[in-house]
Amino acid sequence: MADSRHLPPPDARAALEAAMHAAGALIEQLKAAGVVARDKADDSPVTAADEEAEAILEGAIRALEPEAVIVGEEAIAAGRAPAAAPRFWLIDPLDGTRDFLEGRDSYTVNLGLVVDGAPVLGFVLHPPTGRLWTGALGEGAARVANGRRTLLKTRPLPEAPALVVSHAHLDPRTKAWAEAVPGATRISAGSSIKFCRIAEGSADAYPRFGPTSEWDTAAADAVLRAAGGLTLAADGAALRYGKPGFRNGPFLALGEPDAAARLPAFPG
Repeated sequence: MADSRHLPPPDARAALEAAMHAAGALIEQLKAAGVVARDKADDSPVTAADEEAEAILEGAIRALEPEAVIVGEEAIAAGRAPAAAPRFWLIDPLDGTRDFLEGRDSYTVNLGLVVDGAPVLGFVLHPPTGRLWTGALGEGAARVANGRRTLLKTRPLPEAPALVVSHAHLDPRTKAWAEAVPGATRISAGSSIKFCRIAEGSADAYPRFGPTSEWDTAAADAVLRAAGGLTLAADGAALRYGKPGFRNGPFLALGEPDAAARLPAFPG
């Protein structure tokens, strides 16, 4: 079972934070210069920003842990898929590539560490603002912006919950589930920022019915769990990582872990 002994030391984490900012700065430079997308095998777009940001993060991990198992979105797309291991890193170098290409700012850089199936360390960067969310098992979560570090804590489920949903993947099942929550309001957002909103205590739940990849969720899920929340899989247990193909099924992210009993059945 994972515990804080599996976490990198503070100086290593500081180096990873620096690499996150370097990746974010590169993404913004390439955006300003103009980027051209091409389609991957699954018809999703990829740009030089995705690939070069992933190279920065992979290099930073290798500098700290030369033998690390690293699962990167673009490496997987290129056919370099490692076997799942008890301890491995997940990189999503540009979560929200379509938003990035279309001029919206709902994209992030994600780096997460998984131990024994659980996300134990996460970094989520919003390149347009430089805002960084971090979370570590047993140590809590924080948001760092403009040199100021703010500790994060989820909130108990209120009578009128705020549900954060994907603006790009708001399917009929999500709509129906959200409409079944009495008094709920909906917040539309992109990328892994949805988890971070819950970790900050400004939202309460994130229902997701459609498939995602583990690199889409691991980093922000670690932040959420460190802030007091939890992400549940379709069977009601904590979402696990290292699944076949590194693919997620439906999940429900919650600020209050026990709140599922007071919400509509999920996935129904």
